[in-house]
Amino acid sequence: MKTMMKSKLVVLLLIAGTVAFGQFVLEREVKPAPVPKSAQFSSLTVSQFGDIYLLESKGQEIYRLNSKGELQNVNGGFGWKEGRFDTPMDINISSGLNLLVADYNNHRIVRFDRDLNYLTTYPDPNSDFEISYPRSVVLTNLGEIFILSDENAEIIRLNLSRNNITSFAGIEYDSYALSDPMLIRMNEAGILNVLETGGRILQFDRFGTPVNRLKVPAESRILAMVPVGNDIIVALRKEPELMMYSAAQKRWSALLIDGLPKSAYFVSMSYRNNQLYLLSSDGRIFICSQLFRSEKK
Repeated sequence: MKTMMKSKLVVLLLIAGTVAFGQFVLEREVKPAPVPKSAQFSSLTVSQFGDIYLLESKGQEIYRLNSKGELQNVNGGFGWKEGRFDTPMDINISSGLNLLVADYNNHRIVRFDRDLNYLTTYPDPNSDFEISYPRSVVLTNLGEIFILSDENAEIIRLNLSRNNITSFAGIEYDSYALSDPMLIRMNEAGILNVLETGGRILQFDRFGTPVNRLKVPAESRILAMVPVGNDIIVALRKEPELMMYSAAQKRWSALLIDGLPKSAYFVSMSYRNNQLYLLSSDGRIFICSQLFRSEKK
């Protein structure tokens, strides 16, 4: 009983602390179509052109939708050949032009163009470099790929232009050593944010230098994370469904979005062009626009 009362008190305090820095309003809801009824989407990313990419876990395929949710094409499927997957865990198109897939059990990163045409695979089969169980991935505009290695609990930095490979955030990083990491994302300032299953977020610069450590003040399981400028939004399994960290105010608050229906929980998020994209566990996509101080509802 005391635990339940404590949890409710935390939620009430977070809701009371919601402030203007994290205001969003629901713009529209998108239902991907046509897709199989059995489709189970687990990861979402959005290009600078507004195309929406979904990772479908059962068929192990990538779906490309237009901004209206209309299916444009599909690629992937189970297998070990080029462009095929064995338990893909994450997709990311943060560079704006190319899509990367963390192909977990094939121990590789697969690269597609924005139309889902297969391009290449990392590492090169002829190289001595290996990736062990990549869980999450980020591609930057500087020709760098940051890979979250699940087996070694470290971040691998692959510099494509210089053909250079380094790693960081391993056991030698002491208090900044990764522990059960699940997702890596980079903000607009080039800071890497790594989410751990226990609710800790570790921040590094692109060279592996520790920057900051954060802790999500919630008892519920954390499912997703997305940087928004210097701030961070996380999705939780139970109320509050969304929380936001203000870098300026150095605190967490519940993120309440006007018009967002109470429905299934959110399993993945993306932020692009001042819009927050939320993928729900039942396959719906909610697109929310950010309100700035100069805007009025």
